[in-house]
Amino acid sequence: MRIIKQIYPLILLTACVLPMWAQVTPVDVYVPAVDGIDVSDHQRTIDWDAVARDKRVQFVYIKATEGATYTSRVYRYNLEHARRAGIKVGSYHFLRTGSRIRDQFDNFSRVVKKHEQDLLPLIDVEVRQGWTNQQVRDSVKLFADLCEQHYGVRPMIYTSAHFFNHILGRAFADYPLFIARYAANEPVLDCGSWILWQYSEKGSISGIDTPVDLSCFNRGCGLQNILIKENRMGSRRRSASEAVEGRDKPSSVKVKEAPAMSKKQEKELKKQQEKERKARERAEKLQREEAAKQQQKQRKAEEEQRKRAMQQAHDQQKKLEEQKKKQEDQQKKLEEQRKKDEKKRQEQAQQEQERQRKLAEQQRKRNEVEQRQKQQQAQDQAAKQAQKDKQRQQRETVQRNRLDQTATSVRQSTRSRKTNKSSADND
Repeated sequence: MRIIKQIYPLILLTACVLPMWAQVTPVDVYVPAVDGIDVSDHQRTIDWDAVARDKRVQFVYIKATEGATYTSRVYRYNLEHARRAGIKVGSYHFLRTGSRIRDQFDNFSRVVKKHEQDLLPLIDVEVRQGWTNQQVRDSVKLFADLCEQHYGVRPMIYTSAHFFNHILGRAFADYPLFIARYAANEPVLDCGSWILWQYSEKGSISGIDTPVDLSCFNRGCGLQNILIKENRMGSRRRSASEAVEGRDKPSSVKVKEAPAMSKKQEKELKKQQEKERKARERAEKLQREEAAKQQQKQRKAEEEQRKRAMQQAHDQQKKLEEQKKKQEDQQKKLEEQRKKDEKKRQEQAQQEQERQRKLAEQQRKRNEVEQRQKQQQAQDQAAKQAQKDKQRQQRETVQRNRLDQTATSVRQSTRSRKTNKSSADND
């Protein structure tokens, strides 16, 4: 499909460009979404696991063959790894005017196995060098009929809106159509309706290093419209007349191979193909150089970013170390201060204890003095009391003695009086 980007501008520089533009009518702008992609040798090695992680990508069409002899070098790799990653896979053939259609189909059917396909086979129709419009229609119809016989499904046709409207036309209006139009507005066809629209050739998908074609489904269409199992035909194959009933037939005769070209046409075709090949090689070289420059630029940017990240990490580490050292110094100072405070508290506690001990000692001494004083006072009081008691006893003794003396005197006096009385009585 990539060749359409290289030679299609040359085709558009013909008188048919203006009618193509004139036929476009204003339509509602359809904002496309990524539903699928198509790839070829231009994408080189693809990381299909990374592609599968993009949930927008429902399917992929992979270039298998071109003409009667060309086979994509990366077809098997892309097919196997895309299927292994869980992506629905289809294959396409680029139709060439310089080879017999049956030989081209043999090349396609030899490479593309039925049991390995999820999607309808796809015929890529973009050029008609050396062929008339009718010969193009006959050749596409023959290839499509061979696909129906071999794969049991009607193939899908990929082309541009202009190529379909001006060359293929109503004869293929009932085929599944995959239309390329790199513009903001969706394709407009004179007849029929497209299922897929390839709206960009410069898409970016994770896992693919180069630009890739992006496609989306038409309104009301989905994956079921291009799955083989959903579109298998019955046991009775439709004839060419049934397939285009009510429409223009591909030709007025039975569908057949396009007639062989004259030597002059072959020579012109070979020159054109050589130009195209050189143009492709130049484009691929430029693309590789551009990709290499971009990769180099990206590597430099990544290296600079890595260096900046390393420098930032180093600065951050250094800053962290400084902060850590500062914290350690602060912690050390705090620890020293804590020790000083602790020592001071201990000294203060010791001083307080010493002071309390001294106070207690003083208090003890005062208590002892007071106790001695009290004891002395008690002794003095006791002595005084004893002296008083002694004196009292002495007084009492003196009083008793006096009383005794008085009593004795009284008794003596009484006895004297009695004795005197008795003597008187006796007298």
